[in-house]
Amino acid sequence: MYEAILLKFLISSYIDRFGQKLMKLEDHHLLMTNILLLDDEADLREEVADYLRARHYNVTEVGSIRQFNQYFSPLTCDIAIIDGMLPDGDGIDLVSELRDRNQRCGIVMFSARDASKDRINGYTSGVDHYITKPVRLEELAAVVKSLAWRVESVVAWRLDSSDWILKTPQNAPIRLTAMEHAFLMTLIKRPDKVHSRRQIVDALGKDAVSYDERNLDALILRLRKKVAEVTTEPLPVKTVHGQGYAITQSISLD
Repeated sequence: MYEAILLKFLISSYIDRFGQKLMKLEDHHLLMTNILLLDDEADLREEVADYLRARHYNVTEVGSIRQFNQYFSPLTCDIAIIDGMLPDGDGIDLVSELRDRNQRCGIVMFSARDASKDRINGYTSGVDHYITKPVRLEELAAVVKSLAWRVESVVAWRLDSSDWILKTPQNAPIRLTAMEHAFLMTLIKRPDKVHSRRQIVDALGKDAVSYDERNLDALILRLRKKVAEVTTEPLPVKTVHGQGYAITQSISLD
């Protein structure tokens, strides 16, 4: 009898501790989700932000596209919530610009325009979810939770800046030379920017006047070959013809 009571107590205690651990893990996951909220209606923006913060999301509020561009970074923005009509531009155009720059954050659009063609324009521009006003907060919370799991599940490239090792999404290590490491660090510091060849050469510590830019071409080619030897994923660096180079996917620093 005493053994049965003791066993029941131990099982109950284990279940209780396990449940608390799961809750802590879920809270930690949500705290890792950063949201950039763009809406020029201050009252609505504050209401939405407070609602999401109460659910443990990190929310930054902005009221214009200009402010959005000041705060946005693909390394820190997991989800962008964007109003369709703004005082300094159209939200659809902003979404298209983000997707043209290969930004992979989740995007939710608020809009008073609820016609079928408006929804289609939103989705074809790159919106993940299109929510019409008035905003239903419970629906928004469900959408954000779904997007948060999706963006967190995307395994990114990682750069160990102390050991000069680039890790693929499959965690395969690629040892870098000093120049390869410096090249990637230059792009990572400003992931939303196209870096000119001159800027990259300067960052490598070379004299732009005497430096043979074919050496830069050879460096990038070698780096692409290294990546191709260990993964089918391409190096997340694109050539912008006539301008320079930019990263196409977030590379986190370890």
